[in-house]
Amino acid sequence: MRSGEALPSTATGAACRESSNALPDGGQAGSLSSTASAAIGRHRTDIDGLRAVAVLAAVFFHLRISGFSGGFVGVDVFFVISGFLITRIVATDIDAGRFSLAQFYSRRARRLLPAFFTTLSLSCVAAFLLFTPQHLETFGKSLAAAVLGVSNIFFWRESGYFDLAARMKPLLHTWSLGVEWQFYLVWPLLLSVLLALFPRRMVWPIMAIAIFSYCLIFEFQDGSVWLLSRTGAAEWIADGRATVFYNTPFRVFEFACGAALVWLPGPRSIIVHELLALLGLTLILSAIFVLGSGSGNPAWNVLPPAIGAAMVLHADRSRWTGLILRNGPVSYVGRISYSLYLVHWPLIVFCEYGLLRPLLPAEAIVVGLLSFALAILMFHFIEQPYRSRRGLAGLSRLALIGVVTFSVVSYAMSGGMSWRLQLSVAGTELADSTALKAISGSLGCEDFCEFGNLSSPNKILVVGDSHVDHYTRALEELGGKEFHFLLAQAGNCYFGADLQTRTTGAVTQHCRKANDQAARWLTAGGIVAIVQAQRWPGYRNMLESKADVTPVDMPDVARLFPTMLGDIAKLYAGFHGPVILVGHAPNTNLICNTRPAYFSLPCPVPSRAEHVAFEAAFAIFAPAHPGFELVDPIATICSSTACQATDEAGHSLYVDDHHFSIFGARLIVPMIIYRLRSDLSVASR
Repeated sequence: MRSGEALPSTATGAACRESSNALPDGGQAGSLSSTASAAIGRHRTDIDGLRAVAVLAAVFFHLRISGFSGGFVGVDVFFVISGFLITRIVATDIDAGRFSLAQFYSRRARRLLPAFFTTLSLSCVAAFLLFTPQHLETFGKSLAAAVLGVSNIFFWRESGYFDLAARMKPLLHTWSLGVEWQFYLVWPLLLSVLLALFPRRMVWPIMAIAIFSYCLIFEFQDGSVWLLSRTGAAEWIADGRATVFYNTPFRVFEFACGAALVWLPGPRSIIVHELLALLGLTLILSAIFVLGSGSGNPAWNVLPPAIGAAMVLHADRSRWTGLILRNGPVSYVGRISYSLYLVHWPLIVFCEYGLLRPLLPAEAIVVGLLSFALAILMFHFIEQPYRSRRGLAGLSRLALIGVVTFSVVSYAMSGGMSWRLQLSVAGTELADSTALKAISGSLGCEDFCEFGNLSSPNKILVVGDSHVDHYTRALEELGGKEFHFLLAQAGNCYFGADLQTRTTGAVTQHCRKANDQAARWLTAGGIVAIVQAQRWPGYRNMLESKADVTPVDMPDVARLFPTMLGDIAKLYAGFHGPVILVGHAPNTNLICNTRPAYFSLPCPVPSRAEHVAFEAAFAIFAPAHPGFELVDPIATICSSTACQATDEAGHSLYVDDHHFSIFGARLIVPMIIYRLRSDLSVASR
C-alpha cells in the first residue's frame, strides 16, 4: 500500500482483562485448549507486550523513523490478537451457558467508544480550525463513515488516482475499527453455530475459514474493482491491493489465525514454548524491519506477522523470551496502545497539514512524545473510568449522544463551512465540490471522444493523462471553431511506444483502451498535429516494459525524462506533422489560499527542480527531433520568484495542487493554439 496508509487500532486492548474471571461451575472448559483455559484466570501481560510491539512499529512507521519501513504489519498482529481474545471470550461464555449478544456488544462499546469519541471530538476541532472547505467536506464524510462503522469501505472507495493524499486524512486509521465492528457483527453468531455442530473439533472449521479467506487474498490482490455507475458506464473503485487491505473478508484470515489457538492444544515442553515465542517475535520483527510499503505480493507479506503473532500467543508459558514482552515499561505501552494509536495519526496529519510538508526528524520526535502524553491522559481519564463504569455519562447515553452529535457535525461540514474563510473569488470557487466542478478545465469525456469542429480538415490528436484533460474545455473554447480535436486520455496512464504505466487488472485495460484508440486514430490518417501532455515526473517507478511487463524503475528524473522523450519519439516515428509536448502544471500550495486564517501558518514555495530537469532534457532531445516543440506552463504561470495561484480577477488557476482550472487552462491553451496555427500555416505553404 501507499506509505501513508494508516494501520488499525488496538481494538481489543482490554479483552484480556475482561476475560480474567474464572469459569463458573458447570462450564465446559475442557472444550478449550490448555493455552486458553489456563489463561482464563489470569491477565497475560505478554499480550500487552505484543500490542506494544505492534503499536510502536505503527507509530514509528507513520513518523517515518528510519528502519521501520514495515511498521504497517502491525495491522496483522492486532487482528490476530483480536481474533484470539474475542473468540476466547465468546467461546468461554457459550460453553458456560451465559453468553449474551447484548452484553458482548456493551462490553465492546465500553472498551472502544469513550476514547474513540474523544479522538473524533478533538479531530473535529482541529479540522474546523485548519482545513480548507474541500478538505473539511471530505473530513465530514469520513467522520460519518467512522461513526457508522464503515470507514474501511469509505476509504477503500477513495483509494483511486484522484484520492486526497493519505496523509491528509486524519481519520484514515479508523478503517480498522470498521473491520473490527463488522467482525463483531458476524463472529459471535458464527461461533454459536460452529460450537453446536463441532463442539470438540472447532479447530478444523476455524482453520477452513482461515484458508478460505487467505485464498480470497490471492484471488483479488492483482485485480481491480469496477462498478456500474448511474449512467451505465464502468466506474473504477479500487485496485486489488487496496481491496484486500481494507475489506473485512480478507482480514478474516488473521482473525481466524488467532481464533484457532483457542482450541489448538498447547505444547507441553517449556522449551517448545520458548522456541515458539522466539521464532514468532523474529518473524514479526523481520517483517517490521525488512518489508516496505511497496513490497510485493500482499498474500505472502501477511504471513510472517500473522503466523508470528499466533506463535507468540500460543507460547503463553515462555519464560525468558517472554520477559521481552512482560516487563513493566513494555507492558504499560501495550495497555495504553489503543489511546496511543487513536491520537498519534490525527496529530501527525494536522501537524503536517499546517506545515504543508513532512515532519522534520526533530519535529517527529516532538510529535511522538506528544502522542504518548495524550495517550497517557486519555487512558487514565477516559478509558479507565468508563471501563470501571465511572464515566460522566452512561454507556447507552454516551453512544446516543456521540452518534447524534457527530452526525450533525458531519452534516454541517458537508458544505465545507466556507464562511470560515476571508471572502474572495478564489475562496468561493474552491469552497465545495459543486463550485469546483463549475471551474473544472475538463470537458468530462470518458477516456476518449471528439470535440470542436468535427467537419474541419485540421484534425488534432490530443493524448495524455489528466494533465491533458484539464485543457480540453479551453481547447474547445479557443480552438473549437477551427480544429477537430480527437481526445484519447486516461488518468494516471502514460502514452508511449515501448513503455506503459505499471498497473494491474482492469486498470491495465483502462490504459490500454485509451492507448489503442490513439493508435487507431493515428493509423487512420488525417491527423495534422499531435498535442501530448503528461504529469511527467509522476511516472517515477511507475513504468514497465510493454514487451515483457518488467518494471522500469527510474527514481531520478535525469534518467526518467530522456527515457520518456525517446519513447514518445519512437511512438510518433512515422508521423510527419508537428508534435507539441506540454509540460506539467507547476505545483502550487493551493491550501495557502483556501484555509482559514485563525493562525499564522507557513506556506512553502514548491520546488521548480522537476521543470528545470524537463526543460534540460528537452533541450538535448529537440535538435535530433525537429518536429517536436515544448509548451511549458511555468513560463506563463510563474515569475522568477513565485508562481501564480490566481489570475488578475482573483479566480483560482487550480482545482487542486497540480490540476488547472478553466482559468489556468485559458492562460496556457492560447500558446498551444498559436503553435498549431503557426505550424500548420508553414506546412500548408
